[in-house]
Amino acid sequence: MKKREHQVFDSNKQKEEELNTIQSRVSEESKSDSSTPVTINKNPPQSQKKMKDQLTEKEQNYKSFASVVVMVLVASMGSLYFGYSLGVMSLAQDTIYAVFDVDSDKQNLYSSLINASIPFGAMIGSISAGLLLNYVSRKNAFIITDIVGVIACCLTQITNINLFLFLRLISGIVTGLNSALVPQYIQEVSPIAISGIMGTIFSMCINTGIIIASLNGQFFQEKPTSSDTYWRYVFLFPLALTVTRTLFLFLFFNHETPFYYILKNEPEKCKQFLQKIYKPQFVDEVQSEVEQQVEKVKQSSEGYLDMFKPQYRKRLLIACSLQLFQQFSGINAVIMYSSNIFKDNNYDFTVTNLLSLISNIVLLFAAFLSGFFVNRLGRRVILIYGSALSGAFQLGLAILSKIDNKDLSILSVSFIFCYYIAFNFSLGPIVWLYCSEILPEKGISIATMSNWIGATIIVLVLPYFKYLWPLFIFYAAMCFACVAFTIFMVKETKGKSKLEITNMYLPAGSEQYNNLSTYSASADKEKYNS
Repeated sequence: MKKREHQVFDSNKQKEEELNTIQSRVSEESKSDSSTPVTINKNPPQSQKKMKDQLTEKEQNYKSFASVVVMVLVASMGSLYFGYSLGVMSLAQDTIYAVFDVDSDKQNLYSSLINASIPFGAMIGSISAGLLLNYVSRKNAFIITDIVGVIACCLTQITNINLFLFLRLISGIVTGLNSALVPQYIQEVSPIAISGIMGTIFSMCINTGIIIASLNGQFFQEKPTSSDTYWRYVFLFPLALTVTRTLFLFLFFNHETPFYYILKNEPEKCKQFLQKIYKPQFVDEVQSEVEQQVEKVKQSSEGYLDMFKPQYRKRLLIACSLQLFQQFSGINAVIMYSSNIFKDNNYDFTVTNLLSLISNIVLLFAAFLSGFFVNRLGRRVILIYGSALSGAFQLGLAILSKIDNKDLSILSVSFIFCYYIAFNFSLGPIVWLYCSEILPEKGISIATMSNWIGATIIVLVLPYFKYLWPLFIFYAAMCFACVAFTIFMVKETKGKSKLEITNMYLPAGSEQYNNLSTYSASADKEKYNS
């Protein structure tokens, strides 16, 4: 009997020592720069493994993976609209010029303006998202966005090229709103353990939208006439996305996010929502974390100018840089002008359309792979290797474009497909996911706007380049620059809560850092005791 009492005493003593080690680690981190890793070697290997296993129990705190996926998919109908808007003009522009009676000498001008109107409008929409959320809830922001999209779709049926150009701008604003609102919504409703997978669904739905646009584009005529009517269906199709999401939000998902409920002092509604997602024993803990996030937001009174203060400046710089790297890797330019690239390789109309469709399916496949590996490899590793491969394939395209040998056209197409896989495995989904993890809503809006500024620049200048190889070299250089930037500036966020990520990027010694360090210590204890 005495021997057993001694064993229990020893076990409790060991557990107490491990808890003290956690406190010691947090204390040391608060005294050092957040960018400097702290190594703790006090615990023996077995004890460290045991503590790690206990601390990762939280990964299984949600009830149903499928229920979270359905919520995310409903919100991501905005991503389908996003992708469809990007891809629809690639195969439709010749028909639009014929139906709208655009003179051949003005077609290059309108091509540039129409394609640039989406990213330019998205730039306006993305920065407006944060302002919109000052006045309406997450759900109502989606509904307002969809109403604007419905109006824009209906008015495209009027055959006036200048009105069509303006409506493409409005569609761009809707795209920008969705590009900022959807990732934030996904982060607010997703459990930490599956937030990476949920975040990549956003990118998958963008690619699905592009595929739908390519499928619809297969039925355009090679030599369109002014009497063509098929284009009307193609530009009315987004109604199916906007109307469906609004109906689902009204009928089946008539709720807000936990963050919004706490922000509006409705803890009971927050708890009811969390009970649908999390196991009962974790509901109070998750709600406490949400309350900590909201308290931090209320104390800082975050506005757009606040994003440039020391506690946000580094995160904003990293997010905006990654968004620019994503665009300057050349993806939107390749998507919007993929049919022209294939035509330049002497493929006929049918083969060009088919290749555009296949390339977009490849994009979706790569995004799916990213969703599978993001929680295994982490955000940082995927960004480094994916960007390096993207740069290598862009460099290959530059060489082939410079040689301009039609016998090597199949190699050019292969490099485009390989670039699509590398990009949409890494820069495509991970940048959107990472920005939504490290920034609050105003910061997400600014970072998203920088993405669309880059897209506008690329799409505007591309039609005036006689040769593509200098652009491919530029894209390759940007991809390699992204590799270096990620190595030296980007920190891993896999498995971390919003508060832990915030603490990771705060300047050492700041009041916010010390407050969050105290919270992290108590949170570590809670995880260990559970």
